[in-house]
Amino acid sequence: MEQDYDYEKMASEGYECECESAGFCPLLAMRMDDRLHNFCKTDARYREYFLETARNRGVHDREVKRQRNQRQQEFQKLHSDADLAISELKDQGVEIEKISEGLGDTIEKVLNKFGINKDKIQSILGAQGCGCSERKKWFNKIFSYNKEENNV
Repeated sequence: MEQDYDYEKMASEGYECECESAGFCPLLAMRMDDRLHNFCKTDARYREYFLETARNRGVHDREVKRQRNQRQQEFQKLHSDADLAISELKDQGVEIEKISEGLGDTIEKVLNKFGINKDKIQSILGAQGCGCSERKKWFNKIFSYNKEENNV
């Protein structure tokens, strides 16, 4: 049977570590090496931190432990979903390493997604030099994402 512990009360009343030596601490439900055991024995701030951590982990409170486990599962699912989305974007050829310097880069990326690029525009116009690069540079300079460059 699990023993009930009031970690807040123990911390506020200045609980003293009762462990004889390093090893498994049943109060905190964790292994304490020599260094941690020494901190727990000699420093009230560490004991308060250890007690707070045990309370937050729900060491001796099934409902807290259940809620914590549920939050961890939700967090893991969120990360899994994000990893899947990133993987799909990479498979579609989205370059996440290339960071846009300004609006010009962003416009170029969006148009490229629709198949509109410098080569296609030049072939439609039937001429070399469509002015895309100059417009891109101009937009990047005027609408820069770098805050220091926005003082134009």
